[in-house]
Parts: sequence; structure tokens; C-alpha cells
Amino acid sequence: MSLSKIPVHKCLEKLQWLLGVWRSESATILLEGKAFTYLSEFKCEHVGQPNFILHINAFNVQPSTNGNSGVTWTSATDLKPFHREMGFLRVNPKDETATNISYLNVQNVGLANVEEGSINGKSFVVETKSIGRSCFNKDPSVRLLRREYRLDEQDENVLHVKVFMSTSKMEENEQAFEHLTIQYRKVSNE
Repeated sequence: MSLSKIPVHKCLEKLQWLLGVWRSESATILLEGKAFTYLSEFKCEHVGQPNFILHINAFNVQPSTNGNSGVTWTSATDLKPFHREMGFLRVNPKDETATNISYLNVQNVGLANVEEGSINGKSFVVETKSIGRSCFNKDPSVRLLRREYRLDEQDENVLHVKVFMSTSKMEENEQAFEHLTIQYRKVSNE
């Protein structure tokens, strides 16, 4: 049986808009005062359980030499693996009306975290509740991640994602800074 034929678990129907493969139209990372662009692919799938499976694959790219300043999927001459994340987005399966959500996330840079938040229509926000890191990660350490996902009101094939971060280099009362800004376009429903 094809996974696309398996019905979405009842508790996740309110997030069904997230399912599919999304590719960045624009993606900017801000790290230590420097900004640069990259390409990102986001995949959200399910197997009928009360969770969605999320994959995020980012690529450091070499732009083409035709003078095009913006890097796109078609203008990049070389895609180099850059950053990988995988996780599970969960809603309480015993309460189909619940708007609280949790995201279990692991990254290839040595971070594993649990994030929690709430769903608000065609958007949701999650923030770290616990962060683990591998023993050989360098400082500064991540103290907080807040992810904001929002489906575009004008075009349901566009997804806006912002990630805010604070680190151990920052003062305790200092606000998290905008670390990633991505605009995705849906390329597949599968």
C-alpha cells in the first residue's frame, strides 16, 4: 500500500497543510554577524501515526557564473551538503481539539532538542524546552531555539519559516536573534 493512501491521524488533520516537499525560494542564515544564502529542502510526511516526520536538508551552493546574484535551484552549479535535521512533530493523540504541539529534533551538528508550542490556524510556533549537545561541540552553545512556521495567506504553496536563537555568548536577558529566514514553495504533495 502506498503511504499516500494512508489517512492522516485524526489529531494531525489541522496540520495537513504542512505535508509535502518544499524547496526554498530564499533562505538566509545569520551567524556571528555574517549573513549568507543557501538552499533548503523541507519534507513533511506521515505513516498514519499521531506524528509527522520532518526532514530538512540544506545545501551550501556555488552560484552560476552568469552574473545572477540570487542562488536558485536551477542556477546553482554545485550543491554541497550543509546542514541536516530530522524530527517528529506531535500533537496529543488523545485530544483532537488540542492546539499544543511538540517537535523532537536532531541535527547533524550535534544538537538534539525538544521544542513545544501551539498551533494557531495555519501557523505554529515551537520553542526549546530541553537541548542536548554532543561532547565535542564547540562553544558557544545554543540556549534557545524558537521556530515559527506560517502558511502564506495569499498562496497556500508558500511556507514561511523563521528560526530565532540565543547562545551562551549572549546575556541571560538578551532577546533571541533571527538566525534563519526561509521562504519555501511546495514542489510535491508526496
